[in-house]
Amino acid sequence: MANIQAKFISLKTNKLLQFIVYSNLWISLGTMLLCWQVFYLNNLEINRFYLLFVFLSTLVSYTAQRLFRLKSIAEINSKVWVVQNQTTATILVLIGLIGSLFTLSFFISFTVIAWLIPTGIISLLYSLKRLRDVPYLKIFLIAISWGIVCGVLPFILANIFDYELIIINFLIVTSYITAITIPFDIRDLGLDEDSKRTLPQLLGAKKAKNYGLVVLGLSTLLFFATFTTSQSLSFLFSSLISGILIYFSNEKKSDLYFTFLIDGHIILQFLLIFFFS
Repeated sequence: MANIQAKFISLKTNKLLQFIVYSNLWISLGTMLLCWQVFYLNNLEINRFYLLFVFLSTLVSYTAQRLFRLKSIAEINSKVWVVQNQTTATILVLIGLIGSLFTLSFFISFTVIAWLIPTGIISLLYSLKRLRDVPYLKIFLIAISWGIVCGVLPFILANIFDYELIIINFLIVTSYITAITIPFDIRDLGLDEDSKRTLPQLLGAKKAKNYGLVVLGLSTLLFFATFTTSQSLSFLFSSLISGILIYFSNEKKSDLYFTFLIDGHIILQFLLIFFFS
């Protein structure tokens, strides 16, 4: 037991791991792989420039959100990675911004822009705290943005306009992201103002987790109704893992439980489906 605890402490203090996770490279990789997963599952021609765009734009969005909230974050905990590495975070935003604009030029079209504009507006207003603090909206804004980027645009880029299939993929992604985002609101129960009215604030942590498990189940059922048995079994195994992570989430868990394990589950899901189905 002592050896396991020592390894966990070592993991928490590992500088490379902290950089990968807290610089938002980890979640950016997850977003990119979730997009790739949709391309792969639906036999769509993979647009590598779009995948790179998703990685870079996610890096910009998530890092910029933290930089905009730097003062409030520092007041809560001055040892947070972004507070102690402001210059590095700013450089990552600039690299991500330049890179995403460059990669966008390879697949830009009126239709793509029409779909990207709403997600961009949501991301910007969320960063500027215009939407993040609107009651009831936080978790659904995140899920819808992911649903458009990962569940809709791969079809648009592949010129496949099977609207039923697009809606199903959108629902699978939004349901899954809704489920695994709930633990983050549980983590923030002591930090979020009551006016935000997040699901854990409204329902309590236990009922919010149950809601997440139900939504995760819906995502799994839609997956089974759409894809092959081997792909669905991989997704089911992945869902069992995410269900366990949701069930055991609480305010006392280390931040790495959320930012490394739960965010990392997106990466694990892709690997399970890509290599074992």
